[in-house]
Amino acid sequence: MSSFHVTKLPEFVYKHSSFSYKEGNRGSNTGGMDFESMPSLLCDLGVAARVVKNDRVLLVQEAKGPHASRWGFPKGHVDQGESPEEAALRELSEESGLNGRVMGLAGVRTALRKDEPAVFLCYDVHVDEENQPSLSDEISSIQWFSLGEIASLQWVSETMHQLAIDGLTQRRLMPSHQGLTPRSNPYAVYRTSTTEQVHRGERT
Repeated sequence: MSSFHVTKLPEFVYKHSSFSYKEGNRGSNTGGMDFESMPSLLCDLGVAARVVKNDRVLLVQEAKGPHASRWGFPKGHVDQGESPEEAALRELSEESGLNGRVMGLAGVRTALRKDEPAVFLCYDVHVDEENQPSLSDEISSIQWFSLGEIASLQWVSETMHQLAIDGLTQRRLMPSHQGLTPRSNPYAVYRTSTTEQVHRGERT
């Protein structure tokens, strides 16, 4: 479903909602960098899928947990063996029944939790026109909202609220580009751009 695949750096190990980066080896796959001197690092890695279509944003209402009854994007954590982009598309499918493809990076939130970095990546996702949303056990409602309707909602987080506003107004993002450094597996690079915007699932 994703339009690209992302290569993890050597010896990425995912544990539940966190990943541990361990030292790697110098070589062509690391661009000549020496990772052996780098310490291990745990990071809480979360993802979300922002879907905007016909001037409306797709939101799901949480059915369980601390955010029950609150609205936000389909979201979750990266599982072992998948890229962040694949995780965002999986969460979109599991929570809404929709399939799509990643168009670019919509936003990043960083934090420090219990002395460990926490990173949240929100991707802009285009969904197929023929797909229809369907509920899951974790979601009590799925709806499309206009800009004027989202202000009164109870949100999972203010970050998602602001990203929804961005998606319904300027709709700019960091588009994905194929990695420039030759490696055995392809990877994605996101760069800021003032000229590229998303329109009907395509970059123009």
